[in-house]
Amino acid sequence: MQRLGYPARTIVVFAALLALAVHWFVQPFGKEWIWLSTVGILIVAACLVGWRTRQLSRARRSSADLLTALGAATVDIPLNLRTRMPLVLVTGDALASIFDHGAGKPRLVLIGDGAIWLRVDRPQDLPGVALAMRQWRDGQPPDGVVLSMAPALHADADVLSQSLRVVRQALADASRIVSARLPGYVAVYQRLTRLAPADANAALRWHSVSSATPLIDAQRIEAVIRNAESEARRQAGDRYASAHAAALASIIGWTQRVVFGTLTDPRQPATPWALYGAGWIDCGPASDATRPWEQDVQRQTCIAPASVDATPAPWPLPQSLIEAMPRRIPASPRAKAFAHAIGITALAAGLAFLGSGRHNAALLDRVQANLARFASLTPDHDAARRDALQALVADRDELDRYARTGVPLRLSFGLYHGAQLLPALNTAIASYQPPPPPAVVTLDSMSLFDSGKAQLRLGSTRTLVDAVEMIKSHPGKRILVAGHTDNVGDAASNLKLSNARAAALRDWLIEASGIPATQFAVQGYGDTRPIVANDTPEGRAKNRRVEITLVPDSANGSN
Repeated sequence: MQRLGYPARTIVVFAALLALAVHWFVQPFGKEWIWLSTVGILIVAACLVGWRTRQLSRARRSSADLLTALGAATVDIPLNLRTRMPLVLVTGDALASIFDHGAGKPRLVLIGDGAIWLRVDRPQDLPGVALAMRQWRDGQPPDGVVLSMAPALHADADVLSQSLRVVRQALADASRIVSARLPGYVAVYQRLTRLAPADANAALRWHSVSSATPLIDAQRIEAVIRNAESEARRQAGDRYASAHAAALASIIGWTQRVVFGTLTDPRQPATPWALYGAGWIDCGPASDATRPWEQDVQRQTCIAPASVDATPAPWPLPQSLIEAMPRRIPASPRAKAFAHAIGITALAAGLAFLGSGRHNAALLDRVQANLARFASLTPDHDAARRDALQALVADRDELDRYARTGVPLRLSFGLYHGAQLLPALNTAIASYQPPPPPAVVTLDSMSLFDSGKAQLRLGSTRTLVDAVEMIKSHPGKRILVAGHTDNVGDAASNLKLSNARAAALRDWLIEASGIPATQFAVQGYGDTRPIVANDTPEGRAKNRRVEITLVPDSANGSN
């Protein structure tokens, strides 16, 4: 049974929905970007989900046989032990001899002492197998990669170096695809001598060094040689021990120069191997003086090593290499997804707080600017004050609506302080007093003009003294002189007469008051604006009039 891995598509959909919710309800970047950003979020989410779906489908197809074999081999292992037992990928040379454990053909999987060993026939398959193992192990990547080295299977050193570069690149790709550093190990299978040990099992013993950190230094490897030499001294009469110690020192030196040098050289393009362990065993394929290590021995000593026969299969697994293997703390993909969901939620909350803060700052700045504008206008600029008053009323109504129906999300999250401005708005609105109505002096036309005439009567100016005093007491005002008639006679004639009488009165006021003519305006209305009905002589007498009205001067800033 295969457990589910990391729910990447669910996380992508969750992040997209959360982003849309924040974007629509909080609008951290403003309304003008809302539709463009929505389309962008949906496109990115769809692309990520589609890419992940294709990746999973391709991985399932490519690893179907592998997972079937793993399931059959590990049927007796409890499901929760898959992530706790070390899983090691083995690639390189002579895998058939290592995994040939009496099944008639090399096995794909071996369950060793406390570890699961998985054969990878081609180094190029390491990335795909590593990804499949991460899915099979509930999101946990393999614990290490062992390179099986059988120098006798290589024709010369150049071919060997090229194969090592392929393995190096494959491990770098595998580490990248599973997003984890995979520890590397080197297991060298090489017949060291034609002599047979007194103890048949001595030849099948590993001489190894391993560490919990990527450190394979000269001192640690030198300790392997010293241990072999000490054992040879203890067995002074044993020819095998002496020959074995000498050959082991030679193969270790060759491995450091040729194998480790190629795998860890920082000048190579691929990421250097992180070597956590290495081991050597007097076991391997048939070999002669034409093979890379033997040729190196011949160059060093001028002695050609003797040909040796192959060790019968199966060859021992390098169990000692992984004894100090670093242990990862297993984490469930669901736990990782939950942590990522919390992180995404925290990010969305941060954007929501940021957007709410911006909107609240804009609201406070707008209301305070409207209050300051209203306070800066003097009563004689009433038109501008009315405009500012309308803005204050709109602000007050908006804040009052929030108080009654609730604050919208784009202003909430504990950052809303608009209620504090309501008293100031109400006070400013209540302080507005409309200006008094224009001062109007109504004069009886019959007391100023003869019937049908537009020249002032002699002596009629006495009645105009009060009008002159009123005009002088209101400097800065414009003076509108308007003439009116009753409806007796022709309307056009009445209009002309009313305009002429207003002009005559204006001319006299200019002369009497000394006020510039630019402050005066003349308007004749004829019989179009009666104040009472023209049905009676008394009504017609009241409608025959001249009105002097003081209005604010638009040149002083009023409309």
